[in-house]
Amino acid sequence: MTSQKGLSMVEIIGSIVIISIVFITFATMSQIYLKTDSKQDHKTDAVQVAEKILNELRYNVDYPRNGEENMNETVFLYEIVTDPIDLRDINDQYELHLVGDNSSTEVTMYTFLYDNNNSTQIATVHVSWEE
Repeated sequence: MTSQKGLSMVEIIGSIVIISIVFITFATMSQIYLKTDSKQDHKTDAVQVAEKILNELRYNVDYPRNGEENMNETVFLYEIVTDPIDLRDINDQYELHLVGDNSSTEVTMYTFLYDNNNSTQIATVHVSWEE
């Protein structure tokens, strides 16, 4: 069976199948890209939240140690941990372990806090969110 232009039914169906496969592949790749882009946006927002919290903490050592921040319609939970550190007593054997998850749903950042008593603390802020 052929059409008026001389194309067989198999060629027409084959062309439709190929065009459908290309369209489905394009749509799937677009969805994957958008999902990845959304995750990166959350991580960027979490870094901004962590920076904001650390800046607040530098000027207000009594800043709440746990809480939540909202940014771009996402709720970010945070936790601040402070540990005293004596910078005058650091020798070659001293190690400072800065370990953070930095997974797809958590960001960890650090800063040093100084007070009027010449004491130093290292502050760690963990910011997490749900997908």
